[in-house]
Amino acid sequence: MHKFFKSIAILLTFAAVGGCFYYYYYRQKQAQAQFYAQPALKVAKDGTNTNAAWQSLPAYKRRLNNKFPSLYQDAFKTAPTSKIGANVIIPGLRQTKASNLQTQKLSKCQTMTPQGLTIAGPYILISAYDGQHEHASVIYCLDKKTGRYLKTIQVAGKPHLGGIAYDPVGKNIWLTGENSSGSALMSVSMSAIKKQRGNKPIAYQQVINLPTIERASTVTYFDNQLFVGFFNNYDRGKVAAYPLARSGVFKNSIASDQIKSVTGQATWSMGSGSTTMDQQIQGIAFYNDLILLSQSYGGQDSKLYIFPVSAINNLDEKNAQKVIDFPPYLEQITVQNGQLLCLFESGSKMYARDSIMVMDRILSVNIMALLGE
Repeated sequence: MHKFFKSIAILLTFAAVGGCFYYYYYRQKQAQAQFYAQPALKVAKDGTNTNAAWQSLPAYKRRLNNKFPSLYQDAFKTAPTSKIGANVIIPGLRQTKASNLQTQKLSKCQTMTPQGLTIAGPYILISAYDGQHEHASVIYCLDKKTGRYLKTIQVAGKPHLGGIAYDPVGKNIWLTGENSSGSALMSVSMSAIKKQRGNKPIAYQQVINLPTIERASTVTYFDNQLFVGFFNNYDRGKVAAYPLARSGVFKNSIASDQIKSVTGQATWSMGSGSTTMDQQIQGIAFYNDLILLSQSYGGQDSKLYIFPVSAINNLDEKNAQKVIDFPPYLEQITVQNGQLLCLFESGSKMYARDSIMVMDRILSVNIMALLGE
């Protein structure tokens, strides 16, 4: 009998220990699920969501630290040279009211895919297209100082918006896309961006065809020129430099010796200073005497290539002075006072999944830290 009660006591002890273990394990799992839970939806009056699409900032930082610890150190443990753009939420990833291309009426789009990023006057501008190609492309307009969402600007026509750049001299925003003739550069004025209200598509000032570039994926302003990059899935890409005229008929547009005018409209451009570059390039930026290229395709890690400016005519990866791994789906990059601002399309419903580092915010990284200096 004594052995029987002893056995019962042992079983009860194991049951109690097991119960406690299960309770704390369950609570830990519950806390972890809550920590990584998708944030509650917040929607502006115009129908664009303004909250982070997939994760809170603490969850985002922990995941980045786990998957890319060196990049996390450069972004969050190194003193930034500018706070503009850092950790700014990419709006509209869960829903955006945009014009339906068939009905021409506004409807909810849940597959907007960010492509381009630029700092323009008082704004942060992000271009995006519908990954299901059912809605018109848009430009998200954010406050530069606070990162606060301001408005969604509808874009006319059916362009697959890619890169976006700001010419601070001419005060124009330039976009890469396409029209019926192929790749094109489109511009809108800063004054039009400021005045734009409601759901009417913003009007282009110019549409310039780019016959030498099959598909323009990015555009960057630097030194009175527009550098336009071509994305290539299979072979080497291309970047073409287009000088901007500062006087004459084509003031603040592509220089007159680069375009042909028909009834006052710029209709084509060949580009001066063309050069080949590595395939799958999504963004190009300039910093001091350096050229930075972002490269991504598919769900594998992206790459950031850092070249000396002397390599402008041979942007092959073997000439890069440094190559750095980044999360998948890195798109356009831009420089802001020594910080590299990085936009990713992984926050789009088209690409987000548990197996990758989903980036639903702008990543700001100290460039000197990236260089190891």
